[in-house]
Amino acid sequence: MRYIFLVIIAVLTLTNVSGQKTELRASLNSGIFSFSGVSSKATTSINYDDQTKSGYTNNPYGSKVALCYGVSLNLKRITKRNIIFGLDIGYETLRSKISIDRIDGYNGTSVYQYNASGQTFLKNSFLNFNLFIGHRYIIDNIYIDVTGGFDYGYFLKATEDGSAKAYGKQYNTSVDRKDITFDFRPRVQLSTEYKEIGLYVGYSYGLIDYMTHYKGGENGASSRLLRFGITYKIK
Repeated sequence: MRYIFLVIIAVLTLTNVSGQKTELRASLNSGIFSFSGVSSKATTSINYDDQTKSGYTNNPYGSKVALCYGVSLNLKRITKRNIIFGLDIGYETLRSKISIDRIDGYNGTSVYQYNASGQTFLKNSFLNFNLFIGHRYIIDNIYIDVTGGFDYGYFLKATEDGSAKAYGKQYNTSVDRKDITFDFRPRVQLSTEYKEIGLYVGYSYGLIDYMTHYKGGENGASSRLLRFGITYKIK
C-alpha cells in the first residue's frame, strides 16, 4: 500500500514543474461490473443446510453484469501542451450477478436437489486509486480528455447476497467472500466537460485472479468494469 502513496507523491511532485494549472473535481460514479475467465459463469447452484438454515453460492463469480456505484475526488494537472497528469481517489462498490437454477440441500438425514429460480449478487467494496496520463482537446470551449492509466483497488470487504425459490420455499445466503487484498486494472477513459459540469465513460480490465487461493481444478475469475459518471469542477 505504501508504494502506491509513493508513486502518487512522485507524480504530483514531478508534474508540478511543468504544470500550468491544477483542476479538482468531485465525481458521482456508476457502471456495470462482472467477471471473466474460466471460472466465471452465468448460472450456478446454492448449497444449503436445513438444520442451520444457512448456505452459500457454489460459484459467486458471475459473468452477468450488475450496477455499481461510488464517489471520488479527481485531481488533474494540465501542461502548456495540454498533457494531463492526474489522480483519482474514491470509494466504490462493484457488484456482479449470477443466476441460481438449483438448490443442493441437506435436511439432516439425506441430500436433495431441487430446481430453483433466483440470483446471487457479489458485492466488492474498494478504496480505489487511479493514476493516469493523457491529452486534452478543446473544441468550442468544451474540454475532451482522453486518458489511460491503472486502478489500484484496495479491498475493503466482499459479501455474497443470494436468494432463490424452490417449491414455494425461499433460500437465502449471506457470506463473507473477501479472498484477495487488492485488484489491479489497466484503465482507459474519455471525459468531456462544459464549464463546471462533465461526463465520462471508462473501461477497466482486472489482472488479478479472485480465485487465486482456491485449491484444485482450473480456476480463474478476473474483473471487468464499464464506468460512467458525472463530475463537478470545484476549482
